[in-house]
Amino acid sequence: MQEVIRVTGGVKLRGEVRPIPNKNSIVAALPAALLSEMPVVFKETPNTSDVAKILELMRLMGAEVEADGKGEVKVCCKNLNTYKVDEKIGGQFRGSLMFVGPLLARFGKAEVPMPGGCELGMRSIEAHVDVFEKVGVKVERVGAMVRFTAPRKLEKRYKVWQIEASVTATENFAIYAAGVEAEFELIDAASEPHVTDVLNLLSDMGAKISGVGSNHLIIGGVKKHKQAIFTPRPDFIDICGLIVAAAVTDGKIKILGANIPDIVDGLINWYEMFNVKIDRIGKDLVVSVGKGGLEVDVRKQGFPLAGANLPKLYPRPWPGFPVDAIPPMAVLASKSRGRLLLMNWMYESGLDFVREMNQMGADILMMDPAKIIINGPVKFKGGNVTTPSVIQACKAIFLAALADKAVTTIAGVEILKRRYPSVIETYTKLGAKIEEVISSGKL
Repeated sequence: MQEVIRVTGGVKLRGEVRPIPNKNSIVAALPAALLSEMPVVFKETPNTSDVAKILELMRLMGAEVEADGKGEVKVCCKNLNTYKVDEKIGGQFRGSLMFVGPLLARFGKAEVPMPGGCELGMRSIEAHVDVFEKVGVKVERVGAMVRFTAPRKLEKRYKVWQIEASVTATENFAIYAAGVEAEFELIDAASEPHVTDVLNLLSDMGAKISGVGSNHLIIGGVKKHKQAIFTPRPDFIDICGLIVAAAVTDGKIKILGANIPDIVDGLINWYEMFNVKIDRIGKDLVVSVGKGGLEVDVRKQGFPLAGANLPKLYPRPWPGFPVDAIPPMAVLASKSRGRLLLMNWMYESGLDFVREMNQMGADILMMDPAKIIINGPVKFKGGNVTTPSVIQACKAIFLAALADKAVTTIAGVEILKRRYPSVIETYTKLGAKIEEVISSGKL
């Protein structure tokens, strides 16, 4: 049964909010605990379905998991007893793939189900297969499972070029490298903030890592790991959503603890091109709309152009603009004067939500599955909408519903709660009018 909400838009959102911890950090960091026989403590662990599934998988493998119900989780994997990930639970989400690295390091083998998750094209595991095969790991399909087998004898040193700067492949490979006694050089590594978080945890556990925050890593692994405490930094995609929410409602939101230069500096560059005003006050960011209102301002120095008076925005690996922040930009551009060519070359169905946006009153021309031209400003007119089964597409529709004086009934918000479990409460505290509706399965 789909979860349904009714949003009455047009309220200027105001107040203070603390962004959620980075879910992608914790989803990769939790399996890293499998490397050690010593306890690893995780602070500010979000209460998401992916985290719950990872902890259950760890319990099934023999780990001791203690959660205090307030965000602190203690994991001890001293008695880990299998290299196989449960097929039923593990097949439901992509996070289960992150068990490959630590299980390979611990047992020399790892067996994981083909992962599920958001419907964003094929999202194959090829990037993971590529890096592991380049260090001698054998990969084979066994029914619905994929088996990884490490070489019996390791080389002293490996040099690996990734075929793409994959975040999860970088993290997975780094966890494996941190758990075996060899040196690994990884070139074209991902460098997103959550990758940095995981690498810092591995360093705290005893691995020797240089190049953190760059696309060139050198990792020296160890067999025995130390106790460690892990605290994820704020989710920069949640910060992006809050910035857009403040802008499209003409509100003013203080985002607590978000003034972290290596996370937000590049993002702020882009939002300022739309005349979003972002003030740094201590550790916080204060977001409002600049004088003259929102505008896709081709006069801004540095705004890339696809043609005369047609600026463009597209995702790039970090520190470029993140792909998960692309859908909310369609909402921001729709409420801004001017045109924008918005692209998403990373996922085949990443712009499918445009149909629903146009149904709500947007003026968006789909050029092909990867390119759209957005004309603004528009007034969203609400209506009944069923979101695609993609988290950030649902987030974009939710943000559009907040923007103007109209009522929007949105079905399928359970996908949004997978990453943002308290999204309704968070935005309600900022003044949004949101009503949860009992669903009969149909709008």
